[in-house]
Amino acid sequence: MPKKSKIEPIHISKNEWFKTQEPPKGVLEGEYYGFNCVIIRYSVDEIGKGPNLHVHPYDEIFHILKGKAEFTVGNKKLIAEEGDIIVGPANVPHGYKNLGPGRLDSVDIHLNSEWIQYDLPQDGESLTKSELS
Repeated sequence: MPKKSKIEPIHISKNEWFKTQEPPKGVLEGEYYGFNCVIIRYSVDEIGKGPNLHVHPYDEIFHILKGKAEFTVGNKKLIAEEGDIIVGPANVPHGYKNLGPGRLDSVDIHLNSEWIQYDLPQDGESLTKSELS
């Protein structure tokens, strides 16, 4: 017999986790609902922009909903387009940028119940607070 789940069915409305802005963004931390992942909706219109290099102490899965991105994962450069999935291993620096044309829209799934992120400074930059918080 399979092990019974410890969570009950949950419906989380868009208003509970999604910011009403353009482009759309949102963060849902599973720890508040009893499940073990964080879901981030990230969108950016500007070409060349996106999350700078950072590290999580857990694996992350990226699903490209719209657009095209260049990912840096460790020492690899990967190009992902609409429908593609990229997997970022725990403790490996990663980030991505919108290649255009148009909006890059993704859902990023953190395999942990809370969002933990350590930003790495870029050339000439200092560490800053995440733009999603």
